[in-house]
Amino acid sequence: MAVTVRRRRALQLLECVGMILVLLGLLRVYMLYNSNGYLGPPFVFDVGDTFMDWFHTAYWAHHGAAYSFWRTIYLPLSFVITGTIGNSACYESAQYDARDCDWIGYVAIVAMYVGCVVVSAVALWRHDRTTAIYRSVAIAAGQPLLFALERGNLVMLTYIPFVLLYGGLMRTNRGVAFAAAFMANMKIYMILPLLAIGIKRQWRLLELCGIATIALYLITLFIVGEGTPIEIYANLQNWFSVRIGAIWDELLYTTTYRPFLVLDEGQYPVRDYIDERYVAIGKAFIQAYYPLTRGIALLCLGLAWLYPRAVSMNRLVFFFLMQSFIGQNPGGYSISLIVFIVFMERKSNFAVITAIICCYLINFPGDFTLAKIYDFERESWLSGRTVLSEYTLPVGSLIRPGLIAISLWVLAIDTLIDVHRVARRERPCFGLRGRPGMLESAPADAPAPRPGTAAPTLA
Repeated sequence: MAVTVRRRRALQLLECVGMILVLLGLLRVYMLYNSNGYLGPPFVFDVGDTFMDWFHTAYWAHHGAAYSFWRTIYLPLSFVITGTIGNSACYESAQYDARDCDWIGYVAIVAMYVGCVVVSAVALWRHDRTTAIYRSVAIAAGQPLLFALERGNLVMLTYIPFVLLYGGLMRTNRGVAFAAAFMANMKIYMILPLLAIGIKRQWRLLELCGIATIALYLITLFIVGEGTPIEIYANLQNWFSVRIGAIWDELLYTTTYRPFLVLDEGQYPVRDYIDERYVAIGKAFIQAYYPLTRGIALLCLGLAWLYPRAVSMNRLVFFFLMQSFIGQNPGGYSISLIVFIVFMERKSNFAVITAIICCYLINFPGDFTLAKIYDFERESWLSGRTVLSEYTLPVGSLIRPGLIAISLWVLAIDTLIDVHRVARRERPCFGLRGRPGMLESAPADAPAPRPGTAAPTLA
């Protein structure tokens, strides 16, 4: 018992240190902002573009042609929301003018951020009260959610139903279906995690979620009048090509090392500045890292189909998200989804502790400069003055994807161990129908929830 108490206190101390590290990073961001007049990396380099993910979307919601001219990949729900919330008179001219006029948009952005913090705190408190404060503060003050706030990005409206769904706060199937539909219609890559319900053989719930998602899409498509699957597919192809061209924006806050391969191509002749041997080693590492890291996530998903009881629902969601984020960088704000789902892990073994430590480090606000590319004079919207902003290669660009990969690998290895234990006792389940007792929400050796905490609705 004494060993267990000491171990628990040591883990709490570790999480307290992680929280303090995040708060110190936030203090450093504030001090640098006071000194320089703008938010440095990994915030977006265009220091005059604060909140514009919301206001750009709202502008096209009022003017139309979002899919044919702006070439957006947002689903119609985003335009219904941004077109409804706000002062339409502010969008008669340019979107930058609207930002200085539509105060309702500011309220909406802050409300989204506050909503993210509140639902995270409630879910984490019900999950484990001994760590809830540390993790809640880390999420609220961490770089991914602050980045979403600075951009005014709609990922915050994705994050809230994500937490409601996988944080055990939805208690009915209708609630689960609504949260799933809203989440999937906000960010298109959030459709994939819903397949975890199918792996658990909860076909009626998956059907309900699918019907709700399609129904919400069709309703919003009718309201907006554009955003058909053909238009979205064409814009996705265009988006991928544009992202490849904007390599430095990709590198500033990426979830994967894949964008670094472009540095050795076209207009980025890194071999002119770095010894060719090191470039070749780095390129070989990335070319091996991508299929192996994505492959281990897909392997765990495949084994989970055979042994559904061995893998929890939240970890299935983690693997679905990670195999996607390793393949393509969705934006640094999406890391908030990964952080929350790891913070909801039920076990406290070496793998989970390592993944949680990585999440605290990933949450560290701000960054440190490895190399300065050039200076650019721009108008900072936050400070209201002209600043000399630095375009840099941050240290976090090199470290952050590695921390994400480490989180994936340690949890994947832990999952393979769980699968092995269950496989020794059970036959694999190849069919579409489940067997009694196989849809438990955690492996058999996972600790039971603490008194006062709620088990997740999803199995």
